[in-house]
Amino acid sequence: MIKKINWFDVFLALVIAALFALVAFANQRNNARYIEQIDVKLLSSDNHFITQEMVEKSIIQTFPRDSKIVNSELNLKKIEDKLNKHPMIAKSEVFVDVDGKLHAQVSQKKAMARVMNGTGSFYIDESGDKMPLSNQFSAHVPVVYGELKPKNKKVFSDLLNMISNDEFLKTTITGIKINPDQSLIFTVRDYNYMVEFGHLKEIEKKFDNYKAFVHYSKNDTLIGYYKNVNLRFTEQVVCTK
Repeated sequence: MIKKINWFDVFLALVIAALFALVAFANQRNNARYIEQIDVKLLSSDNHFITQEMVEKSIIQTFPRDSKIVNSELNLKKIEDKLNKHPMIAKSEVFVDVDGKLHAQVSQKKAMARVMNGTGSFYIDESGDKMPLSNQFSAHVPVVYGELKPKNKKVFSDLLNMISNDEFLKTTITGIKINPDQSLIFTVRDYNYMVEFGHLKEIEKKFDNYKAFVHYSKNDTLIGYYKNVNLRFTEQVVCTK
């Protein structure tokens, strides 16, 4: 008995085979395409430590040769790894579009403070890690003096992030002195007094107390005569002339 041919199944198989062939041809053609252009996008940031030219130069250094290269010769992971090792870059994403353009989207690190002590000068980023200074940009962040013990790195980083994320604190606090006992003293922009913050405990409560103090005292002429504002006692703010 002659088996009846299911022409629909045959047609479907031919269509699937044609699609696979088309995809394979497109991939082969795409892999053979020359990289015509590098497009670098620096994602939104308050800091501008790197330039598009610096990123493009780092990308080109990963190419196997100086002359034009084709898509198949690119190692996108290698490019991303190189960019992510840059001390000013937090994260990068690299991809190639259908027109042979290489795209790099780069997020820069954010400086939270600038440290000046016996070991030199550097920035602290959002994670509390060191960042080198940049010839391209100077961040307007609090200047930190003194030595921070490693065990206090996390909580000090939390304090810096709290300052950076609060518009009042960010524009008010200009300097942070770390005493040998790890207590802190702040300098502020609009007044000549020193703010004794104390140790890295009950940080949010102390900041709330200071903001309330400034709010209720800013119209009082006495605030200009204070030499010291003490936040060590979380239930009150103690001022001395």
